[in-house]
Order: sequence, then structure tokens, then C-alpha cells
Amino acid sequence: MTEMSLKLRIRAFVKAQEEVGDKSQSPDEAQKLDFEKWRLIHKYVHSNPFPTRETGKRSDQWRDAVEQIRDIGEIELLDWCLLQVDVASNLERGIQDMRPRKAGPCHPLILEYVANRKRKALAVLHFANAGQAQGAYGVNSEFHARTVEILAKAERYYEAHDEGHEALPWDVNREDK
Repeated sequence: MTEMSLKLRIRAFVKAQEEVGDKSQSPDEAQKLDFEKWRLIHKYVHSNPFPTRETGKRSDQWRDAVEQIRDIGEIELLDWCLLQVDVASNLERGIQDMRPRKAGPCHPLILEYVANRKRKALAVLHFANAGQAQGAYGVNSEFHARTVEILAKAERYYEAHDEGHEALPWDVNREDK
């Protein structure tokens, strides 16, 4: 599969995932799309290594990496790479950052991130499949709309107030006790 056709397939999965969103017919439809998307991204990143300049600022190395993955179209991966640029820029200015970071070439670090996301997507897919096999409900926007409808008809045991839980004011005077 060529590099361009793989990018097009990834973009198609990203678009399909955005269109499905919470409106999926089965609970695992979105998870299947998510796993397939990350599987293709992993294949793309693995088959298209790029060098990292040994000299220069670390933030510039990550900016070069951002340019390599920008065309994929996956916002989460792009955000993660841009976060790495921010962390490296902060360190260069002497601002200590508590976010995790690793040294070394950028490509293997991106590959590690993508592999972990693919692994997570597979675990979520297995969880959704097991839940569907056991008759568990999938929670999506349709489920929430139905819940609001049911709760609107339900008998209430207390009046809804702006004052706080169970009609008690938030600032209870403790001296009265």
C-alpha cells in the first residue's frame, strides 16, 4: 500500500469516526472504527520513519516531527506532538515541566505513543464486545436523551431548590446546634 493511499484511508476513518460519534447503532461500532484508525496510523508511522536532527533545539526537532505527521489528519496525535513542542520549549527557557518526556529521536517516541493508543483502542473494543455479548447497554446520546425523558416523568421525593442538597441551604449555621 502506498503512503498516499494509507493517508487517505486514515483520513477516511477519522471522518467516519467523527460522523458516527455518539450516534452509533451498536455499542462497539465506534470502538471498531477507533481501533482500525489507530492500526492504520501505527502502520503508517512504522513504515515512514524520518530522521531527527542531532544538533539544534529539542523544540525544533519536535516541530519537524509535527510537520511529518500533520498530514495524517488525527487531531489527538497532532495535539500530543504539539504538547511535546511546548514541553521542550519550556525546558529550553528554564521552566521545569512535570509532564513526562523522553530523550532520543522523535520517530520512535511517536511510534511508541501510537502503539499504546492502538493497544488501548483494542482493549476498549474487547470490553465493548464483552459487554454486548452479556447484554450490557451502550451509553450514547440516544441513551441520555431517553434518560432525561424518563426522569422528567418520575415521581420526585423532594422539591428541586437552588439552595442545595435536599432543600438545605449551603451555608448551614453550625452555632444553632
